[in-house]
Amino acid sequence: MCSVREAATILHADADSFFASVEQRDDPRLRGRPVIVGAGVVLAASYEAKAYGVRTAMGGALARRVCPGAVVVPPRMSAYVEASRALFEVFEDAAPLVEGLSIDEAFLDVRGLERIAGAPVEIARRLRRDVRERVALPISVGVARTKFLAKVASGVAKPDGLSSWRPRTSSASCTGSRSSGSGAWGR
Repeated sequence: MCSVREAATILHADADSFFASVEQRDDPRLRGRPVIVGAGVVLAASYEAKAYGVRTAMGGALARRVCPGAVVVPPRMSAYVEASRALFEVFEDAAPLVEGLSIDEAFLDVRGLERIAGAPVEIARRLRRDVRERVALPISVGVARTKFLAKVASGVAKPDGLSSWRPRTSSASCTGSRSSGSGAWGR
């Protein structure tokens, strides 16, 4: 059993390809298609566009060359701000301590909520479900004992997944891999 200091009580929630996901949510014709937000410079790319090698901050001309079938849409900042507000409402309903990092990601401290809300991984599962139901966006969540490890865990979970870091109980160090070893990543 982990001590309180070692317990994984930090969640890192990060919406997946946020701008592109908002575009796909708002326009059903874009779902399942490669979407690029921004013409001059790629502000966001859907996972379908990323599969072709399109990346954020890539020049628009290069992005259209590597993914000629992509749908290029202009950014709609007001839509992203509205989606962000809805996203953060879900975060704030899930945890009393929310630290926003950007328009689409935050750390949530769920320490002390186990008796009333369940284990941190259960809270993370509900958070993902609530974001899907209330905001209709995919989100990846990492659960760990530190912000750094929680952020790494959410990256491991992408796209649209959940990953938790469980420290080894026999050692004070936190080393692991994505394997199913005793101190490792879990989905």
